[in-house]
Amino acid sequence: MTISRRQLLAASPLLLLAPRLLRGEDAADGAVDSGNEDMFFQEVTDASERATRRGVEFLLKTMHRDGGCGVDIGQPPDIGCTAMVGLSFLAQGNTPVEGPRSREVRQIVSYLLRCVENMPSDDITSATQTQLQNKIGRHAHSFFATLFLSQVLGEGEDPELVRPSLKKLADVLVRMQTADGDWGQTSWAPVLGTVMGWLSLRAADFAGIKVGNSPQRTADHLIKDMQQQLANRGGSWMHTLYKNATGIRVLFEMGLEHEAISEQAFKDVLQLVTTDNTAFSQAGGEEYLAFHLITETMLQKGGQDWKTWYPVVRDKIVAVQNSDGSWTGHHCITSRTFCTACATLVLTAPYRYLPISQP
Repeated sequence: MTISRRQLLAASPLLLLAPRLLRGEDAADGAVDSGNEDMFFQEVTDASERATRRGVEFLLKTMHRDGGCGVDIGQPPDIGCTAMVGLSFLAQGNTPVEGPRSREVRQIVSYLLRCVENMPSDDITSATQTQLQNKIGRHAHSFFATLFLSQVLGEGEDPELVRPSLKKLADVLVRMQTADGDWGQTSWAPVLGTVMGWLSLRAADFAGIKVGNSPQRTADHLIKDMQQQLANRGGSWMHTLYKNATGIRVLFEMGLEHEAISEQAFKDVLQLVTTDNTAFSQAGGEEYLAFHLITETMLQKGGQDWKTWYPVVRDKIVAVQNSDGSWTGHHCITSRTFCTACATLVLTAPYRYLPISQP
């Protein structure tokens, strides 16, 4: 008998209290240690729940019958956006066999498996110059598809339906990685490509796919790049956010969160988001992606860093939601689908359903 992650989490004695704990309500007497103040941090609010529901309603409108999602309503399917919508649904507790969006998750899985089956030898798509590729790099769609498939593996009735495709994608990403540990420097924000390549390979590795030492090589490259960026404190708020925030994700996973480079990066990002709304009112998809990545990091760290970071980002993201439930990218990655998927991933992070959300 296969027990899914959703069933396992639902059966946890601690997480049976989750709806009340996430809202900051008192637990039953003796149920938990009342001295642990982290347990009573109000992570989910009525406003964030309502924003998530409206965001999902928008994302559903971007889906095609074949399971693909466009960069916006009425647009042709986009592989990267489809994978991000799938991650958003998984983060809300849906799987291919459970949850109110299980049908949509199955459709997305089927769509991406078909894309992998028909992919060229060096990437999941022969398309070039898409929004995601222009900003993140040539292999952006492979990164997001790999990440989604690594998270959905084992959640369906037969994991062997997903595993071969996940391995095929991971093998391609390993093969296309440069000797420096990145995936090229031709995009507008190659550091995002480096981080996403690292994250997707690490997720595949955790799912049981052999990727060699590729994640370590990427981490070494990122650390060197971040040291150079932090030494030069100039640049725009955009660079401060997406370069530092995404780099923090890697540093934490490598056990370097207490290094000076990591602490300074988090300090810079936190100051940016707490003292100015520009990062939200003028955010592009790369900033929404950065919000998601650093939120996952702070979620795993917990403690004061999580309690300092999350309420600010949660409430400011809710405040810039559009009236139709979407979030808009104001530059570079303007796709409402991508931005909305990233925003809902931030708002649903406290539910801890994604394997990458686990410490």
